[in-house]
Amino acid sequence: MSSYRTVIGLAGHVDHGKTLLIQALTGIITARAHEQAIGMTQDLGFAHFDDGQGNTIGVIDVPGHERYVRNMVAGLRSLDLVLLVIAADEGWMPMTGDHLRLLKAMGVPRLLVCINKCDLVNKEDLALLEEALLERVMDESGMVPDIVCVSAKTGENIDALHTAIVHQLADVADEQAAREQQAPRLYVDRVFTASGTGTVLTGTLQRGSLKVGDKLRLYPANREVQIRSLQAYHRAVDEIGAVCRVAVGLKKVPHKEVARGHCLASAAGDCQAVSHLIVRLELANPTLNNQAAPSLRNQEVEVALGSWHGRARFVPIKEVPIKEASIKEMPIKETRLARLIFASPIPCFFGQPLAIIRHGSSELLHGARILWCGDIHPAKRKALHALLCELPWDLAGLNPATLQLGLDGYALDSHFIEPPPATVQDGDWILSHAWLADTRTALLTILAQQPMSATELATRLHIVLPVVQQLLQRLKEEQQIRLHHEKWQPGSDESEDELGEEARLVLKLVRDQGKEGYEPGKLGPGGVAIDPVLQLTLPQGLRPKGALQKQLRNLARLTYLVQLEGPIYYDAELYDHMVRAVLAGQQVGDLIDMGKFKEITGLSRKYAIPFCLRMEMDGWLRREENDRRVLRLPPCAQLADKPFAEGEVV
Repeated sequence: MSSYRTVIGLAGHVDHGKTLLIQALTGIITARAHEQAIGMTQDLGFAHFDDGQGNTIGVIDVPGHERYVRNMVAGLRSLDLVLLVIAADEGWMPMTGDHLRLLKAMGVPRLLVCINKCDLVNKEDLALLEEALLERVMDESGMVPDIVCVSAKTGENIDALHTAIVHQLADVADEQAAREQQAPRLYVDRVFTASGTGTVLTGTLQRGSLKVGDKLRLYPANREVQIRSLQAYHRAVDEIGAVCRVAVGLKKVPHKEVARGHCLASAAGDCQAVSHLIVRLELANPTLNNQAAPSLRNQEVEVALGSWHGRARFVPIKEVPIKEASIKEMPIKETRLARLIFASPIPCFFGQPLAIIRHGSSELLHGARILWCGDIHPAKRKALHALLCELPWDLAGLNPATLQLGLDGYALDSHFIEPPPATVQDGDWILSHAWLADTRTALLTILAQQPMSATELATRLHIVLPVVQQLLQRLKEEQQIRLHHEKWQPGSDESEDELGEEARLVLKLVRDQGKEGYEPGKLGPGGVAIDPVLQLTLPQGLRPKGALQKQLRNLARLTYLVQLEGPIYYDAELYDHMVRAVLAGQQVGDLIDMGKFKEITGLSRKYAIPFCLRMEMDGWLRREENDRRVLRLPPCAQLADKPFAEGEVV
């Protein structure tokens, strides 16, 4: 057999001899002193042994008593094989069935039934027990297990058990390379502090590989951490691959910030920390009737996934009736989907198995698979549920990004090896052809009715902002829209997003001053100079009397600003609006005195005179002593017909 790494587990009813069996198989006592004193395993125990060919097989001992079923489930994740231990003198017990259903729900791929304490019964009874157990395991799990009879106490058939384990794992070596190529994933089952190392977490490395110095992310906090040290089966290593029990020392991570159920993964490993899940119910307890899910509506259940367990609210998802049919004609039915709502985010993955347990007991209600991580906007729920109902039963190899693409019409390019059919790549995004055509039409229709910012459009259309920004840029390149006053509108004129960051900041500063205009060095509210305030927001190197003046002049040259004497700078659109207000109702040749001018504009003499001078320079007015004569009128038929109110800013 080729080299491989693997981890197996032992499950079964309390006092059926699991811990003693591990000692006989590995020579390691997994029970802690207080557990030995009471004769009961309460938490996970760990051991390992050599398969005789130089490969190390990790072993996890799980508690058998129903009070510790949550700890038991934490040990079942990503095991390649579970030994279901059954005492020959007691046979099948309630927790035997609970453990079998739980290991099936958690996706354990291989099962070996180990009848322990065979020295306590005669051969005839043992043969009958073997036959009965084989039939029961097949009925309850659908698996056809090998059965080995041993006595952990006397050592009888321990070698045969060893051989059976190695035989069951014969094809694990074929999976090794594929496992190591995947992104690393490790659920934490223990955390402690080691002198000279700091915080150490242990768990089973399910996939990928770890190396000292690697930077990963710790969920649900989603914080970056760095590996200080690695140990595998009590030996320090520089690098280790899946599947293996490991101890990971982390740099500068306080012990209190890590707990059982947290997950160590790479940034590209698709781990998500969410408080909402949509799951497909795949395995139900055969002792429950078909109304189990409806009876649990909005009830509190316990959920176990990875090494995490805790409470959740269980909400079955009903099948949506066809719109044309009334609810009376088509009663709403239960789907195999359910929503789980948690009090705080938990780390999870698409396709991950989990167990739903009745709150306060060890009874498995459902095994399930995660189909969707995170909440969903109510407007998209029906469409999402329809997509999820159409997923194949076998989720292996299914890219969850195809769900995102089907639901939203877009998904990140990094989630695909190559673009799916009927899509186009645009920057970092893969876009559905049909969705793209519909969304472009929707954007142009909305902007024809009212200018909007990219953020407003994203909210209105329920599209993430980066995608909206990408689409707007494409429409701008086609000269269908332009950015004006930080809002997009139809048109092919110059677009303000072409300006540099400094220029946009200066333009905003001028616009924020409204009809009083902007004067370099002017004091703002509270007597604070505006230029130094601006200087804090501008990129380093922009100075009020240097680059700032240059930006102001350049914006005036590009007709974004209008310069009055002073110098005073106005937003060009505001200046045009005020000109129209001054000339509204006038005829060529009319005279306007300064009192009327100030009344219309709401400007003080300090600003009214420079404004008049600029209108004269632009050919609207001609000064005649203290009055101004109208020389021409704006071509637009609709002129402003009212003066500016005091303090009004356009």
